[in-house]
Amino acid sequence: GTPLIVGPVFRPLMDRLKISRQKLAFIIDSTSSPVAILVPFIGWGVYIMSLIYQEYAALGIDESEFTAFVRTIPFQFYAWLAVMMVPLLTLLRFDFGVMAKAEHAAEQGRIESATTAAEVRLGAENNEEEEDKEEEKTEAQYQAFTHPNARPVLVWAPLLVLATVLAIMLVPLGFPFAQVSGTDFRAGLSTAYLAAATLLIVLMAMLKVREVLSSVEVYLKGMTGMTLVAVTLLLAWALSDIGRMLGAAEYIAAVAQAGLPHWLLPAVVFILSAIISFATGSSWGTFAIMLPLVIPTAVAIDAPLHVCIGAVLSGGLFGDHSSPISETTILSSTGASCPQIDHFRTQLPYALFNGVISLGSFVVAGISGSALVILLAVAVQVAGLLMIRRTLGSNGQFAPV
Repeated sequence: GTPLIVGPVFRPLMDRLKISRQKLAFIIDSTSSPVAILVPFIGWGVYIMSLIYQEYAALGIDESEFTAFVRTIPFQFYAWLAVMMVPLLTLLRFDFGVMAKAEHAAEQGRIESATTAAEVRLGAENNEEEEDKEEEKTEAQYQAFTHPNARPVLVWAPLLVLATVLAIMLVPLGFPFAQVSGTDFRAGLSTAYLAAATLLIVLMAMLKVREVLSSVEVYLKGMTGMTLVAVTLLLAWALSDIGRMLGAAEYIAAVAQAGLPHWLLPAVVFILSAIISFATGSSWGTFAIMLPLVIPTAVAIDAPLHVCIGAVLSGGLFGDHSSPISETTILSSTGASCPQIDHFRTQLPYALFNGVISLGSFVVAGISGSALVILLAVAVQVAGLLMIRRTLGSNGQFAPV
């Protein structure tokens, strides 16, 4: 939901600053799922930990899924590089590829939105009616954020309650210095989210932003939206059990032992995850397919386990970012009011750049197993951007921001 909130809020500012809608979509896409996948307290983290728990329990690994997730964070190379790309491009003041052309056009006052693209395709005679419908839809979706009675307390108060309840639930159990069971962690998360949501509903009613029944209706609709996640988890667990019964992990491990060095497994996993995610447009589906296969294989051939898990997550995210049919591509382009194909074309060179660096990083991490490889990856990213800037800049092929 982040792209659909951030996009409409910052579109007018970006237009005044003559920053293209394509660049806004790229910024939204690079700071939504890449950030979410690094945080254990939100949906992405909880989903991933549920998949890890299933495999750890079957293999008898004495490590909580929360600890495992935290230890994979330094090895989520693509997520870190995607987030770092935004401030680096801003500080270096340049873009490359198709994005440079879009930025140059925006500087000249030619900002193409999804609406203007629709005008070209469908004709101006039907555009006014469609634009009015879109404005009404947007206003209905974001009235809580644009309401004159809306106050900052609607944002910081629920977040404060969320953090406080989490601390009350988990600190007595030794968190973050001691291992907390997955059951206790999920109970703490559920209680904290319920308390934060309840406070938000009460605050909106007190400020007359939204009535209680209307807020509860939105809350229940949000819960129904998680049905797909629950079904995906059930199917992933079923796939894991079926694969275990068929000996899929053992077969893959035997093949890997026969001809694949254990240090190369993370790089291979990254490539396979990226291909699956690109083809399906679903990083979550990729996680559900790959983790039940990769975790037992990594254990069997003594490959660096947390590096391999990080490779699945990075590959899934990389393929998702590079896919024209992924949900994040659609949401980011929609939030920025940018033609979907334009967002795909402008972001792809950046995604490929970070993907190549991530692939090399997994080779190094597979050999060393060190979390410090992330520093090397960022250093290579900076050096690569400087080289591209010098090369393209000397030919006048990049557009200063």
